Amino acid sequence: METVPLLDHHYLKENYHQVGFSYLLPEILELFRGQATLHLETIEQHLAMGNLHEVALEAHTLKGAAGSAGATALALAAHHLEETAADSAISEVSQQVHALHELVAQTADAITMELVRLGTGADTDVSLL
Repeated sequence: METVPLLDHHYLKENYHQVGFSYLLPEILELFRGQATLHLETIEQHLAMGNLHEVALEAHTLKGAAGSAGATALALAAHHLEETAADSAISEVSQQVHALHELVAQTADAITMELVRLGTGADTDVSLL
């Protein structure tokens, strides 16, 4: 089975670097890193209330944001949660959300490394760049 990258560098190259938007990438990645955490918190809140339909809707939103930021593995996991949450048992959804939590953390680490690679530094306020 093929491994899905946390960050798809080919996607980032084609959609940001090659079209002249390299200067936006650090800010986009930084914003997405924060958004992913917020989406995950919302998913967890809906799960705690047992509202699996809302879990699926929020997973859809996370999927789109992750896809736009090149966070391929996270987009795929969010898509799977979106497709299965409403028709699954809460225990199954809970396991998926736990895995999603780990993937958000791994993706945040990958974004930090990418920001360092881009020369912005992980702790740099990219809005000042």
